[in-house]
Amino acid sequence: MLVVGLAVGAFGVVRMLGSRRLRRTGVAAVGTVVRHEETSDDGPIYQPVVAFVDEGGGEHQFTAAMRTSWRVHRVGQRVPVRYPAGRPGAAELVSGTHAAVVAGLPLAFGVVFALLGLFWSLQG
Repeated sequence: MLVVGLAVGAFGVVRMLGSRRLRRTGVAAVGTVVRHEETSDDGPIYQPVVAFVDEGGGEHQFTAAMRTSWRVHRVGQRVPVRYPAGRPGAAELVSGTHAAVVAGLPLAFGVVFALLGLFWSLQG
């Protein structure tokens, strides 16, 4: 349990640092949610598909990393997008909700599992 917690927590930290770097150094754009990709895993799971125009006028679409059981962003909603300079194909949705789901939840679960694993290892 401790190892799982540390691994999940580390994943959350890596995602958080990457998102933070992209917010500081990435090129900002405004995207629009054009649809949701829907998969099923004991119920529907949604991922927003975002369209945006890069600084050179090129049109792009990407599927956000965020997967939830509800549609966090509605179709037609304008959302903040950032991408590394010269690499619009690596764009990411950078809303607070997206950051909380993609980085915050793994970090929180990692801390909980690590603490439970540490507690259990000290008990026995």
